[in-house]
Amino acid sequence: MEKFAERYTRQNPEVFPNADTAFILAFSVIMLNTDLHNPSIKPEKRMTLESFIRNNRGISVDGGDLPSEFLSGIFSRIKEQPFSLKEDDEAREKAATKENTTFDSLFVFEGPFGATSEDKKREKFRKEREEMMAASEQLFKKRPAKQNTKKSQSQEASLDDVSPGDVVKPMFDVTWGPLIGTLSQVLESSSNETINALCLGGFVYSIRLSSHSGMSLARNTFVNSLCKFTTLGSIKEMKKKNIECIRTLLSIAIIDGEFLGESWSPILQCISQLGRLHLFASGLDSEDQFLEPGSPQLAKISDAAREMEENNGKAVLAAVNEILIDKVFSSTVTLSGRGIVSFIDQLIAVSDAEISGDTKKGISGVSAVGSSPALPSKSKVTSSGHGNEGPRIFSLQRLVEVADYNMNIRPRLTWSQIWENMGSHFAKVGCNTNSMVSMFAIDALRQLSFKFLEKPELSDFNFQRLFLKPFLVIMESPESREDTRELVLRCVDNIIRSLACNLRSGWKIFFSILVRSSSDASAKINTLGLAILQRLLDEHLNELFRVTGSAEPENNYDSEEISSLERRQRNTNAEDFSGLCRASLSFVQIEESENPLPIGLSMRALCHTACYADLIADKRVLPPVSGHQCTEPLSCGYTYEGLTEHESLEMALWRPLFDGLAAGMSSPASSISGGVGCLVQRGSLMALRAILLRHGKLFSINQWSTILKSVILPAIQVGAESDSTPVLQILSDSPSLSLDFLGEPLPPPPSSDDGGLKKFAEVTHPDTSSKRKLGSAELLVEASFADLRQGGDGDLSKAYSLKNADTDKRSVDLQPFPDSWIASTAPIALGMMSDLIGTHFVYLGVEGRDSLCPLVLRQLLRWSVGDTKNDAGVARVGNYNSNEISTDVDEWQPCEALVRIGCREWGRCLQSVADSISRIPTEEIQGWLITLTMHLSNALRTNIEMESKCIERIVQTKLRVMGIENGAQSSSNTQADASIYLNLLPSLKIRCVASHCLQKYISPICDLQIFTQESQASSVLECLRKSRSISRCAQNNGDLAHAFQEACFDQWGVSADQVDSALLRSNSQGWHRGSCPIFFLTQEAGATKAEILLLSHLYSSKPQDIIHSEGWGNVIFAEPLLFERIQEVLVSFLDSEDKDGPNIDPNVWRNATESGCQVAYYCTSFVGVVIHIIEIIRKLDADKFSRHKETVFPMLCALVCSQSDEIRHLVSDIFRSHVGPLIGVADTRLAVN
Repeated sequence: MEKFAERYTRQNPEVFPNADTAFILAFSVIMLNTDLHNPSIKPEKRMTLESFIRNNRGISVDGGDLPSEFLSGIFSRIKEQPFSLKEDDEAREKAATKENTTFDSLFVFEGPFGATSEDKKREKFRKEREEMMAASEQLFKKRPAKQNTKKSQSQEASLDDVSPGDVVKPMFDVTWGPLIGTLSQVLESSSNETINALCLGGFVYSIRLSSHSGMSLARNTFVNSLCKFTTLGSIKEMKKKNIECIRTLLSIAIIDGEFLGESWSPILQCISQLGRLHLFASGLDSEDQFLEPGSPQLAKISDAAREMEENNGKAVLAAVNEILIDKVFSSTVTLSGRGIVSFIDQLIAVSDAEISGDTKKGISGVSAVGSSPALPSKSKVTSSGHGNEGPRIFSLQRLVEVADYNMNIRPRLTWSQIWENMGSHFAKVGCNTNSMVSMFAIDALRQLSFKFLEKPELSDFNFQRLFLKPFLVIMESPESREDTRELVLRCVDNIIRSLACNLRSGWKIFFSILVRSSSDASAKINTLGLAILQRLLDEHLNELFRVTGSAEPENNYDSEEISSLERRQRNTNAEDFSGLCRASLSFVQIEESENPLPIGLSMRALCHTACYADLIADKRVLPPVSGHQCTEPLSCGYTYEGLTEHESLEMALWRPLFDGLAAGMSSPASSISGGVGCLVQRGSLMALRAILLRHGKLFSINQWSTILKSVILPAIQVGAESDSTPVLQILSDSPSLSLDFLGEPLPPPPSSDDGGLKKFAEVTHPDTSSKRKLGSAELLVEASFADLRQGGDGDLSKAYSLKNADTDKRSVDLQPFPDSWIASTAPIALGMMSDLIGTHFVYLGVEGRDSLCPLVLRQLLRWSVGDTKNDAGVARVGNYNSNEISTDVDEWQPCEALVRIGCREWGRCLQSVADSISRIPTEEIQGWLITLTMHLSNALRTNIEMESKCIERIVQTKLRVMGIENGAQSSSNTQADASIYLNLLPSLKIRCVASHCLQKYISPICDLQIFTQESQASSVLECLRKSRSISRCAQNNGDLAHAFQEACFDQWGVSADQVDSALLRSNSQGWHRGSCPIFFLTQEAGATKAEILLLSHLYSSKPQDIIHSEGWGNVIFAEPLLFERIQEVLVSFLDSEDKDGPNIDPNVWRNATESGCQVAYYCTSFVGVVIHIIEIIRKLDADKFSRHKETVFPMLCALVCSQSDEIRHLVSDIFRSHVGPLIGVADTRLAVN
């Protein structure tokens, strides 16, 4: 039947979800055919349609029901036409077919193939004989009667219709009451062996008659009465008749066990007491090893009671052979399915009573405390034979034996019904508070599991999952002990080591057990669970994932070339793979917990994810063929929305990994070790980065878009918004300063065939003969973690040198904010975007640029500028273990740390594209660079507009505080308004920092020679001009300057009058850090520098450097603008130095790049711009310099007196190289040298 169900399911995959359903329904159909067409069953007792549907409830997948219409059709067809008729045999024989088919009332069996002529003759003779006997029988029935023929015929017909049971049952129903009274009275009072034997014979026949007649009350009464005469369970001296009662009871159990039903309970109770007497006969009171120290059951019983129990035990042991007791249990193999279920149910009840310490409640007539005239009264006190007993496992041992006897001889359907109750009992006992009892139950489960798993499971069945479920129940029970859960894991480990090749559906239970071990409060259980997973990956991957067939998955998702077996195998493998991924990811700490997982376990589990990615990339695990869905995270085929069927099925393998890593990288849980924080977050990010960099080529553009929108971008946004550390409040005193506590993005990884990585693999995994080799992604993750653990510099080519490094002497920089996601993880997270662009996205052509680039740049925009209500980002991260991770994308503004990280990545994105110039067609690179530049320009424009609005709002609020609004006096809440504009100042400072940083990363664009149209260059220049204009206006706004100073002194507790006096001193002595001019002078200087650099590159570019379009002349366009800006800057610089120079400390000029960070004067802020201008002039050829000498020469002469040594040296070089030749003097630098 199992083979039939397996074969049918393979050939008809669309009918049933698995072979279990076909297997159960096949048996149900056979029983229906028997019930409807067996003439011995009365019509009123035959199965109805409702009962047929009710019997088949819950047989579909996951306890579901088959359609009622489907079952109704089966019922109707079988009711109308049974499986076979005798006439079919005659028709086949007449047709001279080669197949002979025999039929019984239940099945249709094919006869022997290739039957000989002798067989055919024998079969024909048998049929003729049956026909002759039938004809003779009809003749006898038709013979005439001598007298009253009609009456005798009717009586004969009625007698033929009545079964013997129907005749005996009414008579016995009347007589059994007096009969049991008589037998009991005689047996109680008689000492004659012959009379006792007759009474016991009466008990035997009465029990047999009532059992076969279905008279449960009579049967139970006789059995209970006979059990009472055994005196088992009471302390009385056993006589010979009592022992004969025991022998009789065992004989009934062996012979008539099929019909005993619930009467098994007192019989098994008596057998349990027999086991106890055997202990007494051996000198033991009870199974003391199962009693906890200090238990009252350990108290010794009275000497008289012990002596009597020992004598009784010896008498029973001498008269009742143990083989007879064993036969009660071994003969269960002959019981029917219904009989064995009844026996198991009662044996479980007795075992439960033994373990709870009350083993005599089912023996009729036995009191809790027995008494005997021969014993003193003190014997009524506690003993192991009375009252509350200690736990005993006699019946539990017998239950194991019965399971062993019946396991391989019962059909799987019957065995699953038996095991449902047995498994629940083992699980319950496994959670017992007594450690010895629970461990015995678990060890018994282990032994039975080993035997059950010796027989491989057929395809599409789930018997292993049902059989192994008690292990999971014990692990999940809150009542289970730590040592018990450890033993369960040890059993799982042993089974995997020994029988992994036979495991099929059982893997799901084991994965669930490992998931449960990850959430255990015991670190020992956590460690053991992950060790099992690691060993599974290292040694048993081939047994877990069996790839059948050779069809390529890319071309055969719906093709009929894939066999039904391969379809189901691939779907099963995909489901097991998802379970394995979730098992590993469950060890990654993603939530705060009272019992956090050791960080080392989380990091090791993250290495597993890279291994799984390598399995997918190597096609060791193939995508499912069907069944993708987007609603149930823990169900098979869970994938992303918005993809084609082919893409969705592929992503069904990747989604558990991506969702788990996304949850890890945005986890709010603390993970600090050795002063280094956010280890789990960074580890998850490193694992995801390694997987995407190594295997990103496997994804289509549509899949990449889904990964970005549903995994990466929302996860890093959640991480940023969940940070609540002081990093959010940190503001620098000048845009040109940096935040030293921010981490750095990871450098690009070495290639897969890098020699350093190979050497690292050899050093860390020297024994490759017994273990699998590391895949490309796993090797990269292992090297990255080693570098992180040992405080390396990020160069993974040298990671092998860290293996033997002294951990006590490692140089790990302690982080000032180890718990800050922004400070530690954000640089790596956003840096991954630049790495993906340079590694994968630039190779996807125009479609990839148009689809993927905007998604990445939108995230850069969010971190460098912020979100508005009109520009909301992605709101959903995804689902992991049915927990949705989401973020509020309403208006959101980044802190300064995020702004600096986001702005830096604009430059890294441009550089990553520029590094690909040699590998990508020129037109595509040009398109990428133009796209990035225009987005960067738009980001700057958006930030400037927001900056302008913020300035306006602060000034207006400030005026209201001063009592002036729209030129008139205003009566407003001064204190409330003041708090408003003071709270706006941090936002304005961040805007200023963003403008300065974005302008700084526009400068590298100039070296790339990318502008092919005047409109492109004009757009960027316009943004820079607007930035200069706004910053210049802000510098001259006294109200804004007063607000800056007021905010600064407010933090120090200084009054408003002191603020005014400080402003007066600042005008004469220079502005300090954190003041308004130092912010906006720095912004203006940055915008001016970027503008001049851009114009200078356009002016100096040769025709072959730029792909010209019609009407575009870059030199003509840039020349007047460049020298106009040069003249403007130099004139202002000279004026400022002449005016403010005496107030400036000479030490300020020593470092030109930082002079603007210390005091806020035009000359100190623009010294770096002037140096770049001089460099531009020095690089002019003679013709261009001569053309602009009237403008440039006077300013160069004035710069000779500059206080900056660097400026003076540069001017000196220009005079030698450019001015000297104009007046006929050669360059004398070589001669001087």
